[in-house]
Amino acid sequence: MVASWRSITIALITLLQSVIGCQFYPPGEYLRFVRVPEDLGVGEEVLIIDVFPRNKLTLTPLDKDGDADYFTYRDLNRTTVSLLLARSLEDLVDRDKPQNVLKFKLTCDFDKEEDVVTSSLAITVYVEDVNDHAPIFQNAPYHIAIEELTPVGLTVFKGIHATDRDKPNTPNSDIHYSITAGNEKGKFGLDNSHEAYLVLKKPLDYDNGDREFVLTITAADRGTPHRSSNATIRISIQDSDDLPPKFTKGVYRTKIPESYPVTGEKIHQILEFDPPILAFDQDRGIDTAIRYDVIAGNERHLFYLDHVNGSLFLEREIDLDSERSLPANTFVLQIQAAQLDNPLKTGVARVEVEITDLNDNLPEFEVDLYNISIVENLPNGFSVLQIVANDQDQGDNGEFSYQLEDRTKAFTMDSRTGWITVRDQTILDREKRSTIKMRVYTKEKVPTIITDAASASSVAVEITLLDANDNNPTFIPNNIYEFNITTDARIGDPIGQIHAIDPDLGRNGMVVYNIKNAGNISEPFKIDPRTGRMSVTEAPLSIGRHLLFVEAADQPLNPSERRVSLAVVTIDVKTPGQSDGLPNFIGAPYEFWVGSNVDIGTSVGQIRITDDHQQKKILYDLLHSYDEGVPFAVEEKSGTITVVDDLSKYDRILYDFEAVVTDDDTVSLVTNVTVHVVGFDDSIFMNNPAASLTEFHVKENQNSTIIGNLMPENVTIKDLTFLIANENDVTDSIAINSNGTLYTLKPLDREERAVYRLTIIAEYSRGGMNSKTGVYQASVYVDDENDNAPKFERDFYEGRIRENSVSGTEVELNYPIHVSDADINENAQFTVTIFGNGSEMFRLDRSMGKIYFNSASTPLDREQKSIYDLRLVAKDSGGLFSETKLVISIEDENDNAPHFTQMNVVLNKDIQVVEYDKDGAKISRPEDLTNGTTSGIYMLLNPFKVRGKNNAKVSPVISLPEDITLGTIILQLLAEDKDSSDNAIIKYELISETYIPNEHNIDPFHVTQYFTVNPASGEVVIARTLPPESEFRLNITASDSKDLKDFVILRIFIKDVNDHPPVFKKSWYNFDTEETNYSTNVLGRIEATDADFGMNANVSYSLKNIEDDSDLPFKISEYSGLLRVNGQLDREERDKYSFYVIAHDNPTFGSALSSSVNVEVNILDVNDNAPIFYGYDDLIVKDSNNTLPIYYAAVSENTPIGTPISRVYANDSDFSGNGNGLLLFDIPYHSNIGNLFAIDSKEGIVTTIGKLDYEKTDTHNLTIIASDLGSPSLTSTALMIVKVLDVLEDMSNPDQPVFAHRYYEVEVEENVPIPLKLLTLNVTDAYKNYRLRYSIVTEKNSDIKRMFKIDSRNGSLYIIESPDREVKDRYEIRVRLDQYKVGRDMTVMIYPVTNEKLSDIGLNEVKVVVRVTDLNDNVPRFTITGRPIVAAVPASANFGYQIIRLQAKDPDLGINGEIRYQILGRADEVTRRFAIDPITGQVRAVSNFLKDAGKIYGFDVKATDRKGADDGKSSIANVFVYVLDEQKQLIMVVGSKPMDVEKDMENITLVLYNATGFDIRVRKLEPHADRNQVDNGATDMYLYAVDPLLNVLVDMDVLQRVLQTKQPEIERNLDKYKVLGLASGNPERSLARKEKVLLSTLEIGVIILGCFVFLGALATAICVLCYRSRRKRMLEKSYAHTHQMGYTLASTLGKPTLFPSSFAEGIHYGDTITSGRRTNIRDGSRSIGGMETSITSLHSSGHDSGIVDTGMHCQCGQSSTQSSGEDSSNSYEDSLKSVHHKCRVATLKHDSKSLHRSERKRSLSDDILQQRPSFVHPVLPNHNHLPHTSTLLMPGAKRSSERLMMS
Repeated sequence: MVASWRSITIALITLLQSVIGCQFYPPGEYLRFVRVPEDLGVGEEVLIIDVFPRNKLTLTPLDKDGDADYFTYRDLNRTTVSLLLARSLEDLVDRDKPQNVLKFKLTCDFDKEEDVVTSSLAITVYVEDVNDHAPIFQNAPYHIAIEELTPVGLTVFKGIHATDRDKPNTPNSDIHYSITAGNEKGKFGLDNSHEAYLVLKKPLDYDNGDREFVLTITAADRGTPHRSSNATIRISIQDSDDLPPKFTKGVYRTKIPESYPVTGEKIHQILEFDPPILAFDQDRGIDTAIRYDVIAGNERHLFYLDHVNGSLFLEREIDLDSERSLPANTFVLQIQAAQLDNPLKTGVARVEVEITDLNDNLPEFEVDLYNISIVENLPNGFSVLQIVANDQDQGDNGEFSYQLEDRTKAFTMDSRTGWITVRDQTILDREKRSTIKMRVYTKEKVPTIITDAASASSVAVEITLLDANDNNPTFIPNNIYEFNITTDARIGDPIGQIHAIDPDLGRNGMVVYNIKNAGNISEPFKIDPRTGRMSVTEAPLSIGRHLLFVEAADQPLNPSERRVSLAVVTIDVKTPGQSDGLPNFIGAPYEFWVGSNVDIGTSVGQIRITDDHQQKKILYDLLHSYDEGVPFAVEEKSGTITVVDDLSKYDRILYDFEAVVTDDDTVSLVTNVTVHVVGFDDSIFMNNPAASLTEFHVKENQNSTIIGNLMPENVTIKDLTFLIANENDVTDSIAINSNGTLYTLKPLDREERAVYRLTIIAEYSRGGMNSKTGVYQASVYVDDENDNAPKFERDFYEGRIRENSVSGTEVELNYPIHVSDADINENAQFTVTIFGNGSEMFRLDRSMGKIYFNSASTPLDREQKSIYDLRLVAKDSGGLFSETKLVISIEDENDNAPHFTQMNVVLNKDIQVVEYDKDGAKISRPEDLTNGTTSGIYMLLNPFKVRGKNNAKVSPVISLPEDITLGTIILQLLAEDKDSSDNAIIKYELISETYIPNEHNIDPFHVTQYFTVNPASGEVVIARTLPPESEFRLNITASDSKDLKDFVILRIFIKDVNDHPPVFKKSWYNFDTEETNYSTNVLGRIEATDADFGMNANVSYSLKNIEDDSDLPFKISEYSGLLRVNGQLDREERDKYSFYVIAHDNPTFGSALSSSVNVEVNILDVNDNAPIFYGYDDLIVKDSNNTLPIYYAAVSENTPIGTPISRVYANDSDFSGNGNGLLLFDIPYHSNIGNLFAIDSKEGIVTTIGKLDYEKTDTHNLTIIASDLGSPSLTSTALMIVKVLDVLEDMSNPDQPVFAHRYYEVEVEENVPIPLKLLTLNVTDAYKNYRLRYSIVTEKNSDIKRMFKIDSRNGSLYIIESPDREVKDRYEIRVRLDQYKVGRDMTVMIYPVTNEKLSDIGLNEVKVVVRVTDLNDNVPRFTITGRPIVAAVPASANFGYQIIRLQAKDPDLGINGEIRYQILGRADEVTRRFAIDPITGQVRAVSNFLKDAGKIYGFDVKATDRKGADDGKSSIANVFVYVLDEQKQLIMVVGSKPMDVEKDMENITLVLYNATGFDIRVRKLEPHADRNQVDNGATDMYLYAVDPLLNVLVDMDVLQRVLQTKQPEIERNLDKYKVLGLASGNPERSLARKEKVLLSTLEIGVIILGCFVFLGALATAICVLCYRSRRKRMLEKSYAHTHQMGYTLASTLGKPTLFPSSFAEGIHYGDTITSGRRTNIRDGSRSIGGMETSITSLHSSGHDSGIVDTGMHCQCGQSSTQSSGEDSSNSYEDSLKSVHHKCRVATLKHDSKSLHRSERKRSLSDDILQQRPSFVHPVLPNHNHLPHTSTLLMPGAKRSSERLMMS
């Protein structure tokens, strides 16, 4: 049978017939193909056809009506016609559903006699698209508004769309989009070149100038030539409220004086600031209203801040004196500016209000009265008291000096210290004055503002003088006593009373009396030592005058200080007389002598009465009769007569008086008294010498000098003796001889004692008879000699005066300068002179004791001379002198401005002082003071003058890197101020900052400050990120408190740092080139730019293949970026190349940075492949290069016309988009044979077009030609043998389709109310009158049966159970239609004639696809539910530390399933410490936890679907974060490398969980650094654990104990990892920097000794190293793995990644989960080619360009394109790649060898799958878990019976 078919086929092919009639030439050609451009003009020639003989030509369409209307013809001659274009073709191709192929038939009729001979030529015209349309943007221009907080990577606009009217799916209409202008900052990009989705690439900042962007979007097609058009999109950036308010300054400062007077009343005084307090909303576009508040520092409500305008008011009076605790006299307020609409957005500034002091306080003395007691007679210079006063004012207002007001001039005072010292000790005589009252005043340096200040600025000082025994007892009335007593006096009878007084106090003034006996002579008298009463001790008394000496002595505690005086007592013993009881005068009548030259007050004598009347009140009086008066008077109580007037005024020498004595009883006695006034030479009076008084003078300092003589010259009286009755202080110095001559015993010192008062007793005795006694009063005056130099009170004087004082200004001295000379008269005259350098500038006022500045021409300048060391010299007329030191300090006045002197640069590798600028010019730099110990110190240049102008000081050029850390101190400027103290306090300030940008800077405006200067230290600090390759000029001033200033220009150059990788100008590159063989042809340029400068921006290029297993036929120029192609390009082997171009910079220092861009090269097709048939049933091989595919088909003879009977398949490996791969099928016709069959030129479906008759012809051989639309067109031929089947004549033969449509898709929402009618199936009109029954074809228990129901009579389909999309989202329902007959009650199928089906649907069936759409009916659920989520963070975690990643799942689709996370906000500390990524759920630390070890933070995380919309569903999870104490860490040390540990982390933690019952987690992995361990590849695992029952963190001590208890079990289960031990505590290790030290001799000796020891130990060390090395190799061998891979620890909830992403590249395992978990392994099967396309899909494809399936199918059913889902990193996929192959006709041979090869490939695939690496699926108990691979189909595998017959 096969042989007969072949013979018939060969006969048909080789048959040549001779045709008579109209014929197309060349003969046998039935199909003509021509290509025309769409822009071919109407009337232009399309084709020239040779046809003759002809009568009439007609054009009739083949596939579509109207195809022939586009053409006409014109006769050229008898044999040739020209086919012309009748209608324009432009609208044919350039439309949404283009038509590229026009098929029509040119029929030629020729009348031959009675028959009409007709022949035809099928003409296929392929209309080529011409790129005559540029892309046109829709709805352009565009304008969008986005918020500045739009996340990077978000698509902000999808509305950019352009259309190209050229043919769809061709390069002419393939639009690529790019941003060509307006994106210089790279803020935006396109998602890809095919879809103009605008994506935000960089963060936006409205406040830094990102206000509006105008981007130019270019849409370009890929036609030749390219056509493009532009559109603009205006992007308005909406200012988001992302920035808080900001004050114009960080610190506002002002000064106000303190309040005076303080009344206590409320005030409202506005405070002025420059600039004023002002805050602004940094979101300039919003400019929200701001409220000002004081948040700190105003607890006492002293200030009020206006909430609206920020004005600060002082509300209460401030007395600085009561603010002693106020630092620096400054109130520091923390003010806040908050947005009214969002009070949480705040800005903070500091306000410093300095209170300046007023001199509103007088100095206050510590007491109101100083009252002290001192001993009298203290020496000069003795300090007795310090006066202390305090002034509550500050500074100069609080400085003052003391001034003493002492009228006695006994004391002086130090004006600065307040010490009062003795000035004149002679005044300190308690007996003269017991107290001294003084007043101390204060003199303030700055005048006070108090008006009534005088009374309050002084204090009284009262000094009480304590007694010293400095006085001798003094007899009253004088030291001469005369008593009378009778001889009959008895023992004990009183004689009289001696009375002496001592002005001293106490025992010093207690007088004790004693009789001084002369030799052994005993007197019959005694004296009471206390009272001084004398009494008789012996009786009877002898008559006569007794002369006694009575000593009166005081009784000090110290006997050596005892002082005595002597009195002369004369007792006259008389014979007793008759007594009348009246008082009697003693010694009456009286006669007294007195010298004419005695002083007033001299005692002349005494009138006395007897003692028995002494106790009565006796009054004495002296009567006289002299009209001119008398120079004498009597003391009425004592009877002492004294001189009361100058005797020289009176001429009398004799005065007679009557002395009258009266008592209380009016008793009166009278006696005569005679007083003789005698001259000096009349001094020899022997009658009564008691009144004589003589004065003598003697020179001081002379030894044994005669003073004078009491007796006249040449007068000698025998028996006259003299005795000086004075104490030793006199008798030791002066003596008298028997003739009355006084002389000195030693030189006298006048300064020690100027006058000696002598009492001289003269006793005259002549043979013991008529003994007389006389008393002389002599005064010896010591005459002065110039023997004492002038003397200063102080050895040292100190003075102060302010510089620049005017002439005449007083120098403030600590003590007034007083000079005294112990000499007198002219010897005491002296001068005081100032000596020393600068002495001429000062003068002394001796009367005041003050120094005055006295130099108008030479001012005082403290900076030139601060101290004057002077000498004060006092010199008298005799040339004697003394001197003292005077130091005058010049107090500073702020008259000098600071000046910069030095710059200290912090030299390191980043900060440098350069000598050359960037152009190579030499930079003059100041002198570097660098020496052996210091570096970076530079002396600043002094200002210099150029053309009379002062130039500023300049600094050397400082080079800084742009990435220098904010807050870094780069240098310190030092200035000096010649002033001192507060005047020398320097404040540094940055006045201006000049920014000189680089030439590439597009924003040169300098609105921010990049540097700050510490006002106190002069340190220059980095304040902002620095712009590279720019320069700054900082004008820095140094000013003092008086605002005197100096400035310096600081020059800073910002050096570029290689911190920007190259950036390509496009986000990807796409090139087109035709397939051919190239030799270094240029495709285009790839260009990248680098934002750095210099060599850091020098970019070079290289290529990197994405697939490392193949070589690229491309090269790129290293520096120009030109991309060239070199080699063979075959589109059929590879239609696209994707690779990376790497651009890296070339920095001079440091590592290079790089970036990559994806480059696609599309290989354009060239028509170099002919169509190839496949799916055939047989193959006839004519020769090695010539084969004929054979298709077999069978059809019933009663098949209606138009019934598809079979289909042929062919493909063309060329590209279909340009026609090279588009196929057209055709069956050539013969004029003499009836045409019964036709073929769809696109689909290859062969249908009947005529009535078949089995009885006439049972077999038809059809020649089928497949031709492409390339230029030139290539064709292939196949043969279809159609067998006609015989059919009984009475068989039913419907000729209409049953269903109107055979495929339906219905969408229904989930959870829809039921029952719900979905649709009603309709049959065609031909079957409406039939009895039909509808049914659902499905299995009995399937969910289709449960969910759906159909009305069997009318075909209405219902859903009867509410669907749930999350359970199933798609249902395929097959509905069958059956016919049943009325009579038999049996159903019969309308079809089938055979069992063939199109795809899997019968001709009496329809497919209904029900798609369930999503509703937001599911709440996001966290993967850990039912209890709080526990996580941990180390105390040392830095900013951004990833703590935990929360995951919630929502099974809904689209936006309903998009979840956003947020931490529920609370105004507490937690919300400021943690942040969550709203998209990924990653919780990060945004605070520091160094001081929070042991704390627990809790917060709630909310997960909301619909991207966090208000109407989204949400759920909340509780999160507890424990802060781990770094000092209590638990470390498990394992003897494996970190990579191996991380790969098996789940197994390790599972073992620990099984052993301990705790959820043990690993916080961090790091290599073990202890080199003493056996295995250097050890790992430290930082552990912590969560109790799964209590859901709390387990204490580290508890965890350590549990692990130690379970250690044997853990070591056994983790044997492969070799657990080395547990460690706790803080494992942080740091290497201490080695410091240079100087070695001592001993240390050097030890080192030398150590060298010898080292040599001895070297052998031992080598042995140890060899042993350790061997041991290490053994360990590495035991732990080695077969496959070396990177490692990545899978991110699980609660376990953040242990290693950063840069630690190693990870291997991705997909969704593989071991140990009973779900396993998803990518299916390696491929789709099978064949008859899988439904009739509906075939018809629908005809609505477009007529292009057949563009997928490249091989006969084995495998797609020749590579799956995009392949993972090159997966060994399983790589194994499958090894069996991929191209299916070529030449290699497909129908023999057993190819079948055997197929089987062998399948077994190879199975073997590879079984031998996959263990890491792909670690636990697979059997092979049932392997994915099923598709069967590899070979040619001939399909049966012809599997063809689908179509109605």
